[in-house]
Amino acid sequence: MSPQVSTPPSQDGDVNEYVDANASQSSWFTSQQRVVFINGMSNSPQDHMHSALALSELQMCPVIGVYNKSDSLIMDLIQCLGDKHQFDGILARDASKALDQILDARPSLTREEAMTQVLARNPASMSLFRVLRSPTNWRAPIFAHSQGNLILSNALSAILAVDGPQAVSGREVHSFGSPAIHWPRGIIHREYGFTFDPVTWLAGFDFSLSISKVGVPLNGDTRLVSHSFLSYKDNDPAFVINRFRWGGWGMTVSMDEDGLATALVKMGLNMPRIFAIFQRLNESHNSDADDVALLYVKKLRAAHASHIFAAIKQHNQLLKLLIRVMEEGWTTTAEKDAIQYLKGL
Repeated sequence: MSPQVSTPPSQDGDVNEYVDANASQSSWFTSQQRVVFINGMSNSPQDHMHSALALSELQMCPVIGVYNKSDSLIMDLIQCLGDKHQFDGILARDASKALDQILDARPSLTREEAMTQVLARNPASMSLFRVLRSPTNWRAPIFAHSQGNLILSNALSAILAVDGPQAVSGREVHSFGSPAIHWPRGIIHREYGFTFDPVTWLAGFDFSLSISKVGVPLNGDTRLVSHSFLSYKDNDPAFVINRFRWGGWGMTVSMDEDGLATALVKMGLNMPRIFAIFQRLNESHNSDADDVALLYVKKLRAAHASHIFAAIKQHNQLLKLLIRVMEEGWTTTAEKDAIQYLKGL
């Protein structure tokens, strides 16, 4: 794997590490952290690179990009159908049965070698399988867009067949515009979709209502229908908030304020992302902003997270916003205490 490349990939299944130049100069950038990214169909090498760099900026860390090469619209659709039904169709063998069939024919192969033969129809699947089995990436969050979710689902199913349930348990998966229905048990799955993104309809109806939905793209985007990864990335604050929000058409019925505050704490030193989420919260869900801010500060204090408070102090806009949303309106004793703590940083 070539570290920190600034050029696009060329071959299907190419694996490169991408680092956004501006983000890497920030004090909030965490070079020791990694996330994995797999793109969808109809993406050029430049598209893949730009998406990976945008994700590096959002996550404030390096991105391991696995390139899913586009051949043509028709060929991509054919490959998507193959990906969708490889382990989860009417005539499909599940990953374990597919593995056993190869091993029965060629018992000299290792389980890993046999599975790479099963996945060989799509080089991106093989590459992702290898990347995710690497010990350094076992706990790296995975981000997949569009067809990339089908590829990721197959790669995780293959890992489950080769290495057992413990190899997929607790893996953090973030799906954007996903057409995938089948996912191995044990993963932590976060799914995001625009209401009018037709690709998400291919995954069936979300009976659990667990998909974080945004009606139409925000941030000045005038399109009713959007599917691009960059559009999903640009709407990150709304998607994060809506994961903890129940409502629609601008109306909030309920908000899991504690859950959102916990998610913000887990973002660690990524102050630009946390600031953007609090901005969105204050602008669109003002009645919840002070409660989330208070819970966020209380959780950080309880965890003795002095390094995160030091980062908040460096991000003056976030510091001022946290104080302002708790000062507005009637201020509780707990809020006054949190405000004084922040002002004393």
